[in-house]
Amino acid sequence: MGDGESRPLLAGRLRDGQWHGVDTVAAVLLALAFGASETLGGGWGAGAAAAVVWLPVAVRRRRPVRVLYTVLTGAVLAMAFTGWEESWLPVGAVLYTVAAREPRRRSATALGCSLGAVAAAMALVPRPVPAAGVASGIVFASSMTTLPWLVGTAVGEQRSYAELAARQAVTDERLRIARELHDVVAHHLTVITVRAEVARAVASADPQEAGRTLAVVGTAGRTALAEMRRMLGVLRSPGDGAERGSAPGLADLPALADGAGPRVELSVDPDPPLPAGVELAVYRIVQEALTNVVRHAGSADCRVSLSRPGPGAVEIEVVNDAPPRLASWLPSQLPPRRAGGGHGLVGMRERAAMCGGTLSAGPLATGGFRVHARLPCGSEAAR
Repeated sequence: MGDGESRPLLAGRLRDGQWHGVDTVAAVLLALAFGASETLGGGWGAGAAAAVVWLPVAVRRRRPVRVLYTVLTGAVLAMAFTGWEESWLPVGAVLYTVAAREPRRRSATALGCSLGAVAAAMALVPRPVPAAGVASGIVFASSMTTLPWLVGTAVGEQRSYAELAARQAVTDERLRIARELHDVVAHHLTVITVRAEVARAVASADPQEAGRTLAVVGTAGRTALAEMRRMLGVLRSPGDGAERGSAPGLADLPALADGAGPRVELSVDPDPPLPAGVELAVYRIVQEALTNVVRHAGSADCRVSLSRPGPGAVEIEVVNDAPPRLASWLPSQLPPRRAGGGHGLVGMRERAAMCGGTLSAGPLATGGFRVHARLPCGSEAAR
């Protein structure tokens, strides 16, 4: 175990079966202790009542509600026959468990029944008791039931919030992995599919163009394999350092532009470097925008520009021209493009929103398409 790791407390390392054993030992010891004490002070009957009230606490984690009502019955009978006020201690112990483990409505009902049992027990006290004694007894019994219930309720709510936080963390991690896989797989498979069909279509008429297109396909395939290996490495060894150290960034944009398929004019402002998270977001937004160009505009020319309007932000603009008119023999051989059904724009907006930025996208009057994003970095990102 490393120096920075902390060992959990003993209570956090015990399992359910071990807790049941702890409860059993505690219940037996308390039954013996209170039974012996009451036997010396009030006889065998009082001692037996004290022991009987404590013994069910041994199974309070298995059947908390049933155990509570059993202990309540024993406490009322102990008060009625012996006047033993300490009979509310086991009631408080079980009521804590009910409040911590059961739903709020059932827990509140248990508290109400416990307070009702307090009133009934005070009414059944065997000997005349002064008003001050009755009042003090009611206060003591009510405190022994209400306070454990409040503590148990707080513990139960904290446990519920922790479970919700854990489920939310799992959901967020799934969305992050799904977004990464979509960005990696969708881009490269789109390039491979479209360019392979183009190569097949022009193979007989223009072998040189087919060769260049197949070279693009090979580059896209190798890049996809490399990024998939990176993703698998992140999943096997989670950690911010591992992901940031191997995640693509601005330095990888030229290779991305060269392997996209269409002619891409890339312009990057050589200002100071961006934070690692912003660099990854910039890369993924550009990657998805180029994927959409390949999917919907074919070999249309495209311009990608990154600018720094100020030290606290970076702007991304991806603009493609209108789709070129292909030769008459191409449409019948290329796969039909389906409108909608993708998650590209949604993913880009999510990327921008994760960095606290904005993204807009829409068609141009000239027939092309424009994607524009503004991401805060530096001082703006910290706001």
